[in-house]
Amino acid sequence: MRLGKRCSFVKKNKEAKNKKQNNLKRNREAAALFFVLASFLSAYVFIVPTKSGVLGQAFSTVMFGVFGTASYILPLVFLHYFIIHIRQSVELRERLDFIWSIICLVSSSVLFEAMHFIFALKVFGGWIGSNLYPFFKELLDVWLGFAVIATISVFSVAKLLRISLSSYIYNFLKKLKEDVIKSNEEKKFQNTIQKKRQEPVIQQKFMPEVSKSKPMPNIVSKQEKEENGKDQSIIEQEKIYSKTFDYKLPPTYLLKNDSATGFEKNKDELLDRAELLRTTLADFGITAEVKDIIPGPVVTRYDLVLAPGIRIQTVSNIIDNISLTMRTASIRVVPIPEKAAVGIEVPNPSSVIVGLRGILESNAFENSKPLLTLALGKTTDGIGYITNLTSMPHLLIAGATGSGKSVGIHTIILSILYKARPDEVKFMLIDPKRVEMPIYKDIPHMYNPCTRAADADIITNPREAAAALKKLVSVMDERYAKFAKEMVRNIEDYNNKMVEIGGEKEFYIIVIIDELADLMLVVQKEIEDSIQRLAQMARAVGIHLILATQRPSVNVITGIIKANFPARLSFQTTSKIDSRVILDMLGAESLMGKGDMLFLPPGEARPVRLQGAYVALKEAEKIISFINDQNFPRMYEPIAVEVSGKSGFNPNEEKGMKDLLPALKLINDRKRISQDLLKANFGGSARATNILSILETEGFITKPEGTNKWQIDYEKITQYLEDKVEIKE
Repeated sequence: MRLGKRCSFVKKNKEAKNKKQNNLKRNREAAALFFVLASFLSAYVFIVPTKSGVLGQAFSTVMFGVFGTASYILPLVFLHYFIIHIRQSVELRERLDFIWSIICLVSSSVLFEAMHFIFALKVFGGWIGSNLYPFFKELLDVWLGFAVIATISVFSVAKLLRISLSSYIYNFLKKLKEDVIKSNEEKKFQNTIQKKRQEPVIQQKFMPEVSKSKPMPNIVSKQEKEENGKDQSIIEQEKIYSKTFDYKLPPTYLLKNDSATGFEKNKDELLDRAELLRTTLADFGITAEVKDIIPGPVVTRYDLVLAPGIRIQTVSNIIDNISLTMRTASIRVVPIPEKAAVGIEVPNPSSVIVGLRGILESNAFENSKPLLTLALGKTTDGIGYITNLTSMPHLLIAGATGSGKSVGIHTIILSILYKARPDEVKFMLIDPKRVEMPIYKDIPHMYNPCTRAADADIITNPREAAAALKKLVSVMDERYAKFAKEMVRNIEDYNNKMVEIGGEKEFYIIVIIDELADLMLVVQKEIEDSIQRLAQMARAVGIHLILATQRPSVNVITGIIKANFPARLSFQTTSKIDSRVILDMLGAESLMGKGDMLFLPPGEARPVRLQGAYVALKEAEKIISFINDQNFPRMYEPIAVEVSGKSGFNPNEEKGMKDLLPALKLINDRKRISQDLLKANFGGSARATNILSILETEGFITKPEGTNKWQIDYEKITQYLEDKVEIKE
């Protein structure tokens, strides 16, 4: 009976709150209609007073007599009020706006009066301007008084329009400084190039004239080759020198306002639910007192102090009963050692969406210096959670379908895009599902060690992914050799040394695999070997891995992978077994989904519960468009550029390519394909497997998901065979 009264009281409060919000909305709409009519009528009266009747002429005469030419500002002020009231997201400041409107009219009246006397313009300030201007003129003299009046007028307009002049001035000075630095660097490189080109030009002037009747071979001496090589290296350095390109980090206004920043905390409702929780425990013989209530955007944590002799497991055993009484699901019990209490996390009756913008605009994120700063979400008490990928140094993510795993990956990528330039951080994205990552394919941050910079794209083929990871191991080894030559320990020390001597810095490489399970099914050995080597050694050279899967089984997340990934991020899992695989403990199966997650930092004993930040696809597209519109060139280190664009999947690929034409003829004749057929005609199971891999890679055969039968593209095979015959002829 008591619980029913509480529910009825809460329902009435919600209805009253909704009614109040609807009334406020209607009042704003009515005020907006009034101001737009006032703006139109006042403008009409001032422009054509003779056709506005007796009342309109009287109003026009009074306004021009008092404010003079500044009266024309009044319709604009009314129009500004209309815009403020029609936009529901803008906060109303009725008294302040009224005060600044009066100051704007008065200062403009005085300013027009000053302009009439100083510049002889056909404007006047009315009664206010004619009485106040002499005061400023006598007190501050003509020009200083004019400057003060103009400053007051501009400041009042900025306050009325909610414009921050200080931020505009700061951004202007910052842009001016960057332009000066950029100009000096460009002049420095142009002078260097000009010096290197002077010697070949001088030598060419003194060369004997060669007869044009007979073409002469292009003979270049060893010295000229060295000079040309130096000249070309300088040009290459100019092309890839990052600071010569003006790149702007994306602004936060591209994201929606964070609705979780101002979530309401109904004190009475929280106290009622805490009392209900205490009485429920008492019904089962568990004596406890509520010590703290920590409300969050999605979950509220009630910290309880248990009576002596009561074990935590006793509370955990009645979770289902607590959920039934609290009329909610996914209740989680966690120990709070620092408080000597037990925390019971209960979902709120109505949750709010945690946006990324509020976390990015927080002091913790803005003051964070590392380029790989991640804004994962908000804690249960509504505080933004910031962490650093370089200290992890690799991250393992798991979660069931629909739990928010893909949105979490987008949040990680966008967090880094808000911190790092394209020449500071590169992304190697592997997406076998082909649905989540394509929006990033054109950003200048893309990286693929098997292709040139201009051809870098999202990797979707499992065998191509295996080849790219294997090549990345070679990039890691080359970087270690380079760092050893410079006698530095890690990428931070190397970049600091390059800044001192004026060399080219190295960039971080973030490898993100959206679905590890698909890769492990096709090329498990190659993938696991490369991941093991990179996870063990790549941290020092700036290479970091982020692996994600929706099937956290022991076959996918093997012991070797788990041993090298101390940082874990788990969304809702379908079973307790999956929670143990990803976190080595229970808890993930009790999450709510939709971004609710547990983050286990390296070296910590228990995970932190977070509500992941939500980023809509349209918001991500706006950020990507902002980055792509700057036309920042893609740049690679020399080792990656020299890699051939054609990546080999295994050591026997070259031999397999020679067998491609006979294999296609065999398929065209037999109208079928199998490993036994290839083995019988070419000999050896390894060779047959290699041919099958190449046929699948080239697109001649495919195996749809869920089937074990090859589908043959006969049209493509016929066209390929015809092209080969024409080439031979």
